[in-house]
Amino acid sequence: MAEETTGGRITQAQVYEKLLEINSVQIEMVAEIRRRKHPPEKVAELDNRLGKVELIAKLVYGVYGAVITAIALAVTRSL
Repeated sequence: MAEETTGGRITQAQVYEKLLEINSVQIEMVAEIRRRKHPPEKVAELDNRLGKVELIAKLVYGVYGAVITAIALAVTRSL
């Protein structure tokens, strides 16, 4: 958002003021990012539950694959 100046000169005070404004915005942005990095308890709980469901799914698919492999071996050996 460029501000138009009435004159052709920009003073050091104007530059310093703009730098202070940018600095405060950056501080707010960092604070917002830090808040988002650490989710609330409910989100953490849901994430934990999802991790458990994913682990169970991996175990089920592993057992399923082992059963299919065992059946395939049994069928090929009986031939």
